[in-house]
Amino acid sequence: MTTLRYTFAEKEARCETLFRELSPCWHLYTAENFEIIFVTDDDFRVGMLLIALCAMSFPGIKILAFQLMNNHLHITLSGKKDDCCAFFHMFRHRLQMYLKGIGRTVDLSRWEEKLNAIEDLDYLRTVIAYTNRNGFLVDPDETPFTYRWGTNRFFFNQDAVSWHSHSKEKLTVRQIRNVIHSGAFDHMALLNVVDGYISPIVFCDITAAMALYRDGHHYFHLISRDVEGQRKIAAELGELVYYTDNELFAAIVSICRKDYGIGKPSALPSDAKLALARRMHFEYNATDKQIARILRVDRDILRAMFLSGR
Repeated sequence: MTTLRYTFAEKEARCETLFRELSPCWHLYTAENFEIIFVTDDDFRVGMLLIALCAMSFPGIKILAFQLMNNHLHITLSGKKDDCCAFFHMFRHRLQMYLKGIGRTVDLSRWEEKLNAIEDLDYLRTVIAYTNRNGFLVDPDETPFTYRWGTNRFFFNQDAVSWHSHSKEKLTVRQIRNVIHSGAFDHMALLNVVDGYISPIVFCDITAAMALYRDGHHYFHLISRDVEGQRKIAAELGELVYYTDNELFAAIVSICRKDYGIGKPSALPSDAKLALARRMHFEYNATDKQIARILRVDRDILRAMFLSGR
């Protein structure tokens, strides 16, 4: 069987065409400094159920990627702005009713969405990668391909897609009514369920999301190596992103080569090390341990420097 080969320009053209077809696209997110909403795995399962039922109530929107965290969420989607906001408001209302029903006192009236317009293809690619990395960033036991409560593990992973596609577990009316307490969503019974929640491949257009990248290598680079792109989005959103040693080291080596003409951070002059340490601390949220390891700077010096605000 012959595999079609496309040039770089042809791949980019196909991606640009799809982006125009999907537009307008949005990054919908909530603030990460909210109180804990999802405490148990069952809470997350309900969240996954509700996000699916609410998304499917608005056929004009397409969810390209999402990640449900314990106190906030990220959703990359396309559709009319009013529909995207209405979808979130429905989800929030249903989630509030669920929490009230189990005796939780979380007030979701303050859990407000923010909607950032995505106006070019490269930014959309970065936002999808940022969305799919979220669970990995906060849990040291996760990778961008294992976190359960989102779309991340289905990107360029045919085994995961096949497993969820062939699930024999189906959503029942009883499961819906246990959460919704009405017949408003009964018609959505029999959807594919895996581990007690509706599979994201049922209500998300992951095929379209993957087609926005030139290929699997392109996606993997953005989700694993594009530290600068992730940092910029985090800064825009006011979120704190923490990087692994390998990610941070690669970013710092790049800065060293560009700014100092040296490819080895530990070989920088003392003044340059201290300047770079400040940048790592304030721009990349690097810990003292990470800075000390990468730059070979004494931690006592770092503590004194950041304690004094220098």
